Amino acid sequence: MSHTRPLVTCAQLRVSRLLLAVVLTLTLTACGESAGDADGAGAQVAPPGPIDATPGETVERDGVAISVFEAGAARSFDRREQAADGKVFIAARLSISNSGSGIPDQGPDALVLELPDGTVGKPWIVTPGSRLRDTGPSPGEEFGGWRSWEVPEGTRAATLSYRPEPGVEIRFGFTLSGEVRDRWQVTSDLRHV
Repeated sequence: MSHTRPLVTCAQLRVSRLLLAVVLTLTLTACGESAGDADGAGAQVAPPGPIDATPGETVERDGVAISVFEAGAARSFDRREQAADGKVFIAARLSISNSGSGIPDQGPDALVLELPDGTVGKPWIVTPGSRLRDTGPSPGEEFGGWRSWEVPEGTRAATLSYRPEPGVEIRFGFTLSGEVRDRWQVTSDLRHV
């Protein structure tokens, strides 16, 4: 009988260790942060909604059409401009066409970059390529170019809200890859996208 008792204790010990390992794993998963969360890549990766389109699509509303061709993040643009510590630039290549009768707005108040935490990106003058004009195209014309914003490092999603006139809004949502370019330079002329 003395041999049976230690075997039961060993079996109980194995079960206890297994239960302890499961409980510890669940606790760490619930309370800890994953590797993706630690570097910011896993945090807030959904663009704030609602969303009308994503890059590669075109949306037309009230005679104004906008396309977002690409978006990306960089620490500098052609060594001319460096992001502040803890910040990066997000830039988007856009095309805006006008089939209406007025001239749409394209200034900093008309092209706003919304972040998942409820804040907005700081509009920036320097871009990786030709900057989109602040005043929209005349009827029948199309303008193309870049816009950029300074945002907190670790930002992986955003929504570009375009408000060409009062009461009109078009929203492009996008997520960024984990890559943040050290330097981003575009050599092509994008005035005629």
